[in-house]
Amino acid sequence: MMEVVPLASDTKMRDQFQPGAFIGSIFITSGILDTVNVYHGVSGCNAMAQHFRGDLVPNGGYVPIVATGFLETEAIMGGATKLEKTLRDIVDGKLGRKLPQCIWISMSDCPAIGGEDIEGVARGIAAETGTRIVAIENAGFKGGLARGAELALCKILDEVVEPYDGKRQGINMIAPFLMGSANWPFDIDHMVELLQAAGVKVNLVLSRNMSFSDLQRFPAAEANLLLTYDEMPDFQKRSESLGVPTITDDPVLPYGIGNTEKWLLNLAERFGDAEKAKRYLVEAMGDVKRILYRNFNFSWMASFLSDKYAAVCGYAPFAVAMTRYLFHDLNIRVKVVGLWSETEAGLKKGVSLLEPLGDSLDFTVLENPTYFQLGEAVKEAKVDFVIGSMQDKPLFKGLGAAHLNLAGFYYFNNYNFVPWPLVGVKGSLRLFSEISRVVEDAFYESEAWKKLAFIPGDGRV
Repeated sequence: MMEVVPLASDTKMRDQFQPGAFIGSIFITSGILDTVNVYHGVSGCNAMAQHFRGDLVPNGGYVPIVATGFLETEAIMGGATKLEKTLRDIVDGKLGRKLPQCIWISMSDCPAIGGEDIEGVARGIAAETGTRIVAIENAGFKGGLARGAELALCKILDEVVEPYDGKRQGINMIAPFLMGSANWPFDIDHMVELLQAAGVKVNLVLSRNMSFSDLQRFPAAEANLLLTYDEMPDFQKRSESLGVPTITDDPVLPYGIGNTEKWLLNLAERFGDAEKAKRYLVEAMGDVKRILYRNFNFSWMASFLSDKYAAVCGYAPFAVAMTRYLFHDLNIRVKVVGLWSETEAGLKKGVSLLEPLGDSLDFTVLENPTYFQLGEAVKEAKVDFVIGSMQDKPLFKGLGAAHLNLAGFYYFNNYNFVPWPLVGVKGSLRLFSEISRVVEDAFYESEAWKKLAFIPGDGRV
């Protein structure tokens, strides 16, 4: 049976890791090559943007983020002059780079509260220099990551993309970082490979390894695949006006073999070739079998993992997929699921996809829990290990639970140096390796050597 613990409606402040809208916009724009980001705001948010942007660098490209140097004086007097100077310096090549095809402007809360007119500055400098400049009113208080991504997407559709009347084919994959995987750059790369193997054309990934000119292909797609459960009504409305509807019933993300089969066949039947998809899955499974055949370490560990207890927490799409993977592929019993989502619709979709597990499992789903609520639930459930992110690792390690960091974002978090996915049949090998290691960790007493260390003199009991 599944028990759902809803968000307490009277809770105003929550101890959660909550990057604001500004970061969601940075993720979108920093994946579009041949452009530059100009950041107008305080230095702390600039440091955060620089680190988060790092998720896009491995096997990708480098999009500069240039700060305007907004200081205490500008917080009082306004910083339009500094913003204008920064934009002119970029256009004039004073930063040592060629003229970008587009300059994005982002801002933090401080200049937004002061009423800084970044759109007016953008229009003025663009008219003066002939450079395309797109200003995004994306202060942190505008919302969370999904809302920030939506603000950037809407600006792209309003000010960059032009109408299209030709043949439409394939899908646009939108906001892949909102899947919630710590390994999302390599996960989305392999998801594209999966779709291509199934005869599904991927028109573009917004944003991952795309040039600015690629944006004009946006309306040539049959549909958008939104890689979050959160609603983006403003984006969807603008996209539909360009003739591109958004898929709203997409299945669970392809983490694990069962989820991969469901995800790939669903999309292949609608946009590609289902028979090609089946052949690919059979071939990929054959590759996995060749690796694991007569591998006694694998068979021993697979038996060892069976019937262990776990907790999962993360952004809803990733947490849902991981929960289903653990049960269907490894027979691991998830006792607690913490779902984070910005919209009620996102939580509802996550819960609905977990409901079928209630026939086989007794578990609790916490909607947007505080860390205290999550910690108490995990402590009571007495799980063997937790899958989460760097932000919740100290919580669970403090409770004595083994922890595996597979979710979240880069900010002092992920070490994506090996270009190998977690998704798909191929990724199931890495997932199994990761799960094996954390379960192994659960059965070792951490730092037991300290109890056996020599204690001199009066310190001995």
